[in-house]
Amino acid sequence: MRLFILLTFIGFSFSAAFAQDYPLAEVAAGQSGYGLTAGAGNVIEHFDVEVIALQNDAGLGFPLVLIRASGEFIENSGGVAAGMSGSPVYLPLDGEDALLGAIGYVLPSSEEGLALVTPIEVMRGALPEEVAVQPFNEQAFANLGEKRAVNTPLLMSGSARVVEQLEPLFGERVTPYAAQVTPLGTAEDPDYNLEPGSAVSVQLVRGDVTLAAVGTLTDIDDDEVLAFGHPFLSQGEVEFALAPAFVTYIVPSDDTPFKLADNGKTLLGSVTRDHPAAVAGTLGQTPDFLPVNLTFITENETINKRFEVSNDERFYAPLMASAILQIFDEATERIGAGSVDIAWDIELSDGERVRVLEQITDSSDISLLASQLAAAPLDALATNIFATPEIESVSLNMEYASEQRFAELVEVVLEDDEPAEDELITLHLRLQPYRGDPVVRSLRFDIPEEAEGSFDISVRGGNEPSPSEANEDDSGDPILSYGELLVALRDNVQGSEIIVEASLDGERERLERLSFPYTITGEETVTVTLPDEDDEDEASGDADESED
Repeated sequence: MRLFILLTFIGFSFSAAFAQDYPLAEVAAGQSGYGLTAGAGNVIEHFDVEVIALQNDAGLGFPLVLIRASGEFIENSGGVAAGMSGSPVYLPLDGEDALLGAIGYVLPSSEEGLALVTPIEVMRGALPEEVAVQPFNEQAFANLGEKRAVNTPLLMSGSARVVEQLEPLFGERVTPYAAQVTPLGTAEDPDYNLEPGSAVSVQLVRGDVTLAAVGTLTDIDDDEVLAFGHPFLSQGEVEFALAPAFVTYIVPSDDTPFKLADNGKTLLGSVTRDHPAAVAGTLGQTPDFLPVNLTFITENETINKRFEVSNDERFYAPLMASAILQIFDEATERIGAGSVDIAWDIELSDGERVRVLEQITDSSDISLLASQLAAAPLDALATNIFATPEIESVSLNMEYASEQRFAELVEVVLEDDEPAEDELITLHLRLQPYRGDPVVRSLRFDIPEEAEGSFDISVRGGNEPSPSEANEDDSGDPILSYGELLVALRDNVQGSEIIVEASLDGERERLERLSFPYTITGEETVTVTLPDEDDEDEASGDADESED
């Protein structure tokens, strides 16, 4: 039995007069009702609703109800605003208000106020099989064009270019807007009442960095909540945080009006399902998030940031990259050249630690490149084929310099391209640091035991792609287990190294690995020719005769 409740939970007021669900089979054109959504100041606004038609084959696997929203709020907003997805719509039933569903879709380039409602029965996953839904006003859809989900405002604590990192996740379903981590400049969240129509924040990253989507709460049933009326990322079972959102203004627009909102800090619960018709979650449940500690060292200051990302391997790389890019852009206040040294300390659930070092230099957008690199070890763990990564925490140390720190390997000279078997191979390397004096380094090493005849020696900088396949480590050996993957991460070739390798019968043998104070680009190959045994025997015989 669903009853009126009023309770206090983690400092917030939660209230909802639970309405019965409106049976989809009884929907008819011309019915009138109302909708609810949070306006400026989080005031719950009412707007009028008229049912236009039922679209049975919506191309989504479930029907939708076409409505026209009207009234002063809709007129002032310029139509259905981004952030209104999930706004509950009610129709009268047996003298009471019944929940039809949630605004989930709009019709681009159509008349103002037209929207499509996702039925509440579909959102609950409980549409009765015996309900035969038939389109009763097909002409109403004849010239409406393609529908799309109501835009979901994406709240970030950094620049809008962070969205570029998230395109694999979001596509075109979200719209970026600036957000305040602490709403209205206060130390704590303002008063907030969670009820149908309230603005809510679905958080993927929380803490000193924000990445969250704003939508509207559709329904509360005990501690279970439904929102959005459409999928968020379409990822099924998920682990996101549910928090308050605070609407400051509805920005009118001839294109797409949107809710300008701030992101709440207090945790309301966990979003656990991201399905085609809704996002759903549980109040009071703590989501599984991965803690990240970042120390960001610039030429002028040291910045410490703590944040959490959804502890889901599907999202490790894009969420980490977007969080780091927000911090990088905030700290440097520029897009340009530079260099970054990165140190990772990844703690696994069994107490094992994976420590990785890397360096990067770029001539145009070091922050973008460094943010992508910062996500690379987590991406390698997330996409491995051996075992599920169980990561407890991540610590990152990033040291940034505005100048480019790299050197090009411009020449490799073999001192003797036909050494005797008992001689050392000697290579002379010439490096040209960026706008610096040339550097010459000489290397000497034994002839590989397996070498015979002619063989190539390659010298490459750590910034050059390894000839390894995806399932090989940097030495060319195949990675055959999760343990070997961890070893390969720890032993990765760094950008500031020079690698010397011999090619022997199609296999690579590492001869030398050297570190430098800058990243190295370029690759050179030389050929060594060893005397064959007949030549050696002949030379030895000639020597014996000469002695006689």
